[in-house]
Amino acid sequence: MLSLLPTLEPQYVCPGETHAISRAVHLSRLAAFYPKCRECPQRQETGQLPQPQFEPDESSQSRESERSLFTLEGVRGVYLNELTRHQASKLTAAFASLLWESLPLAGRSELREANSKRPIRRSGPVVVVGFDERPSSPDIVIGVAAALRRMSCQVVDIGQTSMPCFRFAVAHMQAAGGILVSGHGCEPSWTGLDFVTKHGRPVSVAGRRVENRDDNGVARVISLDDIHQRCDQGAVRPLRQGGSQRVFPVFVPYLAGFLQYFHALRPLRIAIGCHERFVRRTLDALFEKLPVTLDWIEIPRRRRELLNDDDSDVRHVREAVATSSADFGFLIDDDGANVAVLDEVGDLLAPGDLLCLLADVLLAEQREAAVVIDNVSRELLQPRIAAKNRRCWLGGWTQSDIWQAMRHESAICGGGATGRVWLRDAAPTCDAILTLALLLQALSLDDAPLSQVVTEFAAAA
Repeated sequence: MLSLLPTLEPQYVCPGETHAISRAVHLSRLAAFYPKCRECPQRQETGQLPQPQFEPDESSQSRESERSLFTLEGVRGVYLNELTRHQASKLTAAFASLLWESLPLAGRSELREANSKRPIRRSGPVVVVGFDERPSSPDIVIGVAAALRRMSCQVVDIGQTSMPCFRFAVAHMQAAGGILVSGHGCEPSWTGLDFVTKHGRPVSVAGRRVENRDDNGVARVISLDDIHQRCDQGAVRPLRQGGSQRVFPVFVPYLAGFLQYFHALRPLRIAIGCHERFVRRTLDALFEKLPVTLDWIEIPRRRRELLNDDDSDVRHVREAVATSSADFGFLIDDDGANVAVLDEVGDLLAPGDLLCLLADVLLAEQREAAVVIDNVSRELLQPRIAAKNRRCWLGGWTQSDIWQAMRHESAICGGGATGRVWLRDAAPTCDAILTLALLLQALSLDDAPLSQVVTEFAAAA
């Protein structure tokens, strides 16, 4: 039973939050050096705690508050300290409201049943939801799904998955968009949100922003800047009715899509490192009946530099290549898309060499197709691709720009300086498994080792 008498205990509200906390919680957060306490006007009320808990200098107050959760390709923050379920819900609601605005408008006749005055309930946008293997992801995804239902969206839950499989699910389900709870690219204590729109297009910061038109002729490109702005403004519920939620087993169609690529391969041994169980499960199923041996290397969940020879995981793969006499090494990052490739002697392939090798394999049958490269690789790769009389287009700075350039120019592949290789499928796809499949096809053309194959393709006119 709630008391109707006013309480004499002072109310504390942390910066950026709307609900009040008790004095006990206030003191416990001070004792734990909660980051928001640095900018709290009541941080000097320390009770029996040693004083001061925080120095009242401006640098310490703004150190945490100035960092934005928005990155170039998504939202990232330390779990609970910076990104909570409540904040994830606000970001999700902002994204959902933008998806609602992108839906085609319905006339009055379309909103009423035939021979009836009763209005038909307008269905909300279909949104795919998934999460990675981080311990914090189940908590955040609960807030994401709840916010989508509150915004009257039709939620399709695919469970624990990888980024490439998540994008595949959005395209496969013909969904309006999707949200993946993932902290890839950061330390294990971090979490975040990645957004995609129709056909699995990544949502990035506003860059080149080539306006494309949807099936109804409406030009709309959602960016992270739009989500940020809408989150600050606040999202309004579009309908009184809540949305629905269902589960979709995406693994079966996702696995079936690779079967056309894994055939006619020569016997090879691969030293492969990947922390994600979903990716390992997919690869084990694909290679079960193939003459290719996978030597799995245990690597931890961590932020790694795939293009750095001194990275600990790169060294582990290099050592495994030498120990098992593997034909090459293959390291997959936590996003399931970014890769590092080492040849049979342990030398790290440059991203440009990998892209050009796969482009030559694909362009052997499609001479008129184009290649898209990111702006960072312009001076390095554009002359190299043009020297072979092949079309090369600049794709911009973000993943969204590269995706749009590949779709607009009907390019067969794309990439650049990051180690991500984009390939053309029903929609532009960036998947480490597909990259591995094409690399195996290149090596199966003859018995030459990887280093020789790269050299021969680079020297070929």
